[in-house]
Amino acid sequence: MMKGLFFWFLSTVIMFWNVENYFDTYDDPLTEDDEFTPAGTYHWNRSLFQKKRDGIAKTIIAASDRYGELPLIVGMAEVENRYTVRQLTQHSPLSAYNYNYVHRNSPDGRGIDVALLYDADRFHILKVDSLRVKGFRTRDILYVVGVTRDKAKDTLHIFVNHWPSKRSGDESTLRRAKVARLLDSCADSILTKNPQARIIAMGDFNDDRADTTVRALFHKKARNGKGSYKYKGRWETIDHFFVSQKVNRLSRMYVFDAPFLLEEDKTYLGKKPYRTFVGPKHNGGLSDHLPIILQFVK
Repeated sequence: MMKGLFFWFLSTVIMFWNVENYFDTYDDPLTEDDEFTPAGTYHWNRSLFQKKRDGIAKTIIAASDRYGELPLIVGMAEVENRYTVRQLTQHSPLSAYNYNYVHRNSPDGRGIDVALLYDADRFHILKVDSLRVKGFRTRDILYVVGVTRDKAKDTLHIFVNHWPSKRSGDESTLRRAKVARLLDSCADSILTKNPQARIIAMGDFNDDRADTTVRALFHKKARNGKGSYKYKGRWETIDHFFVSQKVNRLSRMYVFDAPFLLEEDKTYLGKKPYRTFVGPKHNGGLSDHLPIILQFVK
């Protein structure tokens, strides 16, 4: 028992989660968000927004039950804007903790971005940048540099990703390769200056074989053998952590498959992620992705 307690005391937890269409209820005339308004296809209203907001917050808090502490950092994909992220940190059950956030607008046509939450008591932000891919509209890579507030004062280089989907076939493959080159270039630059740098690239890479496209970093695989996304009955891992050698030696990856994040798969049997909508019908869940966890043992 004491051994387990010692293990958790030494661990740091980092989470990534594609929260599937975490939109506010307002129409942004500059983006294609009309479906997620009270008059839109999904009849997205304040009550449904608050239910999803609070469910996301409770999931982040619930991670501490399994992994021993609240996440130091939470990377997120498919958040619409700064308002939705601020709602999480200030007006949900997460407001009981001192989380702050980093968000930058991306040129994505639907208006969805990536964001980062962090425990301000344990992490201090030094630098924020948006890495923009040229040639087509997609989500920027959010680059955050920060330092832990413990005795070690470790500097972490964090990249939050949401790569182009597979909907465009070969064209989307080329687009993901272009984003990969941008990420590789940035990671290589950091490692050239400091080979011992602690780099963590996380995100929805929209590819089950993303380790074939990211060269500068080590690909983490889930120790509990789970996938984070289910497509036509097959579990896939399209959400990934890629880390530098320093982090690779000291970390483990898991898929957070809490029972409340799953529902019965009536078509293909077994379980599947409990998503918010199935077609235009409100389904009551939180996301079609499961969160992934990086447990960083010091």
